[in-house]
Amino acid sequence: KAGAGIGVLELLSATNDAPASFLLSQLGYIQIMVGWVGAPKGAPVSDNAGYANPAQFTTSEIGVSGGGVTSKLSEAAIMATVPTLAQPEISVINGQAVTSSLAVADYFTKRHDDVLKKIRALDCSPEFTARNFAVSDYTDASGRKLPCYNITRDGFAFLAMGFTGKRAAQFKEAYVNAFNQMEKQLSTPSVLSDAAHNASVLYSYISSIHQVWLQQLYPMLEKAESPLAVSLYDRINDAAALASLINMTLNRSEVRGRK
Repeated sequence: KAGAGIGVLELLSATNDAPASFLLSQLGYIQIMVGWVGAPKGAPVSDNAGYANPAQFTTSEIGVSGGGVTSKLSEAAIMATVPTLAQPEISVINGQAVTSSLAVADYFTKRHDDVLKKIRALDCSPEFTARNFAVSDYTDASGRKLPCYNITRDGFAFLAMGFTGKRAAQFKEAYVNAFNQMEKQLSTPSVLSDAAHNASVLYSYISSIHQVWLQQLYPMLEKAESPLAVSLYDRINDAAALASLINMTLNRSEVRGRK
């Protein structure tokens, strides 16, 4: 299996570094996928001394300012592909959620060398390559410094579309289903007023985010002893409650129909 023994290790500053997920939000349709982090302490160490994944050695702080969530938090909650499947491990580097070619190789059970060749042979513009594939390096178990890539959400999607195998097929099928769902929603005539429609959409979005927060993000941040676990807990719960109240007020018939 490619990338054997390479995983996510204990972070240098757990309170300032938070793993992330990629979130795709398009045309009023959202599904959230969260990547989990975990690996034995015996995995290879990156250039930054201490326990850190090779793709995490420049992880940025995610914080809260002015009573709201900063753009870095948004980026940290965002490498998303549509499927609610497992995904390659993700880090936040310079405020942007990325994965690595090592993680992609491990996820798709491919040799890392083959993934590197695939990236270098991609038939995309130089501008797209520069924006979405950043050359980096890592140190393997024998102490050798070897090349790798940090890959953005768009780069990951472009790369994965060229893969074959069971996981690649699941990834592509989920994208097809997502676009079909978008088309279905766009073709359904809206009978609600603008305010009621917006309340319904907001409630749908907040409910999805709230569910992932309670089941995955909050336990992960709490385990990492991140201050975000405390500072965001009430805000996210209150936002979900408020969105539900507004939706029930403006869409009483719709809410009754669900019961």
